[in-house]
Amino acid sequence: MANYSIGVDLGGTNLRIAAVAEQGNLLEKITLGTQVALGRDRVVEDMCDAIQRLAAKYRASDCLMGIGIGVPGIIDMKTGMVRESPNLPDWADYPARTEIEKRLGTLVILENDANSAAFGEKWLGAAPLAMASRAMRTTAVADA
Repeated sequence: MANYSIGVDLGGTNLRIAAVAEQGNLLEKITLGTQVALGRDRVVEDMCDAIQRLAAKYRASDCLMGIGIGVPGIIDMKTGMVRESPNLPDWADYPARTEIEKRLGTLVILENDANSAAFGEKWLGAAPLAMASRAMRTTAVADA
């Protein structure tokens, strides 16, 4: 039985969910629209439903190690509370980790989305490309 994790990029526009093997290989990716206007409960429901569908595909042959969710904004790492999020306005002081763990029944780790991206780039070696991309966007914004 192989180990895998599920990673989530929770943004104000898109919700990206991926099953990733322990070595970093992408097993499968799902992209949905984030329905922020319908409220945080709807966003959490959509996210948890997609995570459960993805986990069900691998349940028979693989072992889910946990779920990591990159959230835009300020996260209290100790409590799993979203303190403030510019892209998720009604998530201020929301106990996101507790609510998501209740729904999924498994370990969930919340992290700031930019930190999550940096960890992934460092782990899988994509940092040079990502840095070049950021530099080009910064230059484009400065020129505008």
